[in-house]
Amino acid sequence: MNPLINRYSTQDQLSPFVSDTFKVSQKLTLEFGLRWDFYSVPTYKDGLMYNLNPTTNQVIVSQKGLSAISPLYPSNINVVAGNPVPSPDLHNLRPRVSAAYRLNDKTVIRGGYGEFTESFGWDSWLNSGGPYQISQTYTNTITNGVPLLTFPNAFPSNLSLAAIPNQSIIAYPQHQDFGAIRQYNVTLEREWHNFGLRASYIGTRGSGLNYGVNVDVPMPSTTPFTASEYPFFPFTGVTEYRQDGQLRYNSSQLELQRRIGSFTIDAHWTWSNTMYNYGILENPYNLDRWERDPYARRQYFPISTSWAIPFGHGRSHLANSSGVVDALAGGWNLQTISTLASGTYFSPTFTGTNPSNTNTSGGLPDCLANGNLPSGKRTWNQWFNPAAFAIPQPGQFGNCGGDTLVGPGIYVLHASLSKDFHITERLKATLTGQVSNVLNHPSMGDGTPPTPNTAINQPNPGQFTAEEPYYNPERQGARQVGLKLRLAW
Repeated sequence: MNPLINRYSTQDQLSPFVSDTFKVSQKLTLEFGLRWDFYSVPTYKDGLMYNLNPTTNQVIVSQKGLSAISPLYPSNINVVAGNPVPSPDLHNLRPRVSAAYRLNDKTVIRGGYGEFTESFGWDSWLNSGGPYQISQTYTNTITNGVPLLTFPNAFPSNLSLAAIPNQSIIAYPQHQDFGAIRQYNVTLEREWHNFGLRASYIGTRGSGLNYGVNVDVPMPSTTPFTASEYPFFPFTGVTEYRQDGQLRYNSSQLELQRRIGSFTIDAHWTWSNTMYNYGILENPYNLDRWERDPYARRQYFPISTSWAIPFGHGRSHLANSSGVVDALAGGWNLQTISTLASGTYFSPTFTGTNPSNTNTSGGLPDCLANGNLPSGKRTWNQWFNPAAFAIPQPGQFGNCGGDTLVGPGIYVLHASLSKDFHITERLKATLTGQVSNVLNHPSMGDGTPPTPNTAINQPNPGQFTAEEPYYNPERQGARQVGLKLRLAW
């Protein structure tokens, strides 16, 4: 390969906005705003970009790029001069509005609506490689005791000796069009018998979202696959970026806060459902298939508590104790964080076969029944029922939906005990003892999201083979005990 080095890429971003807050009355406040997002298409300063026109199956390069095409690029791929850079989107006007209305001294209702421009990373629109960088493989042979390749000149000047891999390419739309994400919510807040209560509905709708799908896949059939069946032959893979992705999110949320003397509790409960239509991409001829978000949980219930243990100077008990007693028993603070949640979602799979005859291996199987076992029958060795699935019939892709199986939930408690020691007027030490996963509840499934063996045609489908690591957000790994001392001055 002759790599392109010292490349310099640029992208312009501009997001001006205006906002204002207007107090309509003593009870009603309105806030509104408007934002315009401009993101230019990232480009290389050397001008060596490319694109594919799927209609004509032509690779588009700049006029300058014609002279930089690798001599190893297959000659049966049609390359033409043109503008490979999509035009930027100029229509990203995003309004926002919110309101708060005080019903009485203890009750407030709030609501809001806002639109946001889809965040689609700059590198997702930046083509590199393509016809300008071609990897090549040389196989050394020995004829009459003479090797074909020798050091220090291990690469021959005869390029016909190089083995060139199959070529794939990315096809960007000629016009950049970022999707819109619309979020809205309504919340009722009330103080009730020294409890702070909040109930909310939160929704999101996404439309026109960008995603990539391999469209260089023949129609599924019972005819064995041959390379000539690639729709974009001689390419063996064409990732086409489409702009019709949709996302739907709905959730209900409840929150409770209460302070009782030196004890504080804060508890949240979320019930949610997230669906999107750009996750099942194995069959580009049938993309109108919705699936659950594999990272979302139907229910999520975190609880945090803080207790200033009432012993020691300045507290309700032992306030006049000696310095020794106060140092041992006074001034301690106990904090806990508990998380209870239902499982994330995952899909059953099959491997190693190509029933659709599209040169793809594995994918979603056929669904014969609900593969989720009753909660009382789930074990780490058999989390779902593999008999509920089958390898697809010849000439077909699997009919299972995506992420239909529910993984293990979260049941974890963390606690810490801390105390401040004032050594001098300016020097303070904080001693903290902490225990993660206090109950040492096992959490299986090494992955994000955590899943067992999903392949129905492999040994032990539904079996977990690893435990959750400690570094995941809820710290579900095996119990850990720590002690630390912090000095501050």
